[in-house]
Amino acid sequence: MNVKEGTFYGVGEAKLYYRMIQPMSKPKGVVIVVHGHGDHSGGLQNLLDKLTEHQYIVYAFDLRGHGQSVGTRGFIKKWDEYRGDLHTFRQMVESESANLPLFLIGHSLGGVISLEYCLVHGTGIRGLVAIAPAISYKIKPIEKLLIPILSKIKPDYTITSASNQSLLTKDPKMIKRLNSDGLRHNTVTPGLGQGLLQTVSNLETNADKITLPLLLQFGLKDEITPPEKLRDFFHFIGSKEKVMKEYDEMRHRPFDEVGREQFYHDLIDWLEVQLSK
Repeated sequence: MNVKEGTFYGVGEAKLYYRMIQPMSKPKGVVIVVHGHGDHSGGLQNLLDKLTEHQYIVYAFDLRGHGQSVGTRGFIKKWDEYRGDLHTFRQMVESESANLPLFLIGHSLGGVISLEYCLVHGTGIRGLVAIAPAISYKIKPIEKLLIPILSKIKPDYTITSASNQSLLTKDPKMIKRLNSDGLRHNTVTPGLGQGLLQTVSNLETNADKITLPLLLQFGLKDEITPPEKLRDFFHFIGSKEKVMKEYDEMRHRPFDEVGREQFYHDLIDWLEVQLSK
């Protein structure tokens, strides 16, 4: 496989890092992958490699405030920055991918970014995969009360929590890798928190307007994005071609979880079905 790294300029000329992985054989399609909060594109290496192995060109970038991209860790001024960055990235990808079928995959926060993006710019995307999207992110009542206030007073105020990788996966090798990954962070800000709250509310109100083919995947042992609300959200999605896959013993990162073979089997099969239409 061929790997390329580079940068592009997002909203407000923010310099954002990306990587592209191209299979050695003729590609079937191109996939844009959007990572979750505190993560970075390289943190999804297992997922990127599996997609490349199955003849997809894969593009992934570090969200602003994450990884090797610029910005205060875990901060956005407004949600439009995430949407605009992704749209600029998509335009670059499409200019390089010779009209191949385009798919979008988002995990956790990246799942919310991808879902909201498809409400606005979904035309031309062959299918969307949402992996444990932060639709059902657990938030304390006091946090829900304080976030809107703090987002107006000090939106870039940083709060760093202790990491607990066992919430993400049971795989000891993956936990070790996550713990040693210096590009990961556990920092949040009121600006991001408020943007996420508003966007999730918008998605819940307008779920019926998400009409492109969709695959929703999540683990039933996920304590970060509990499955009950994800099931409810799936019910209201307007797509006539939607599939939900649940995994009994998996946590927040099913692509890095023990028994992930089934997760990947379902993902690749779904992509192949979309290509056959």
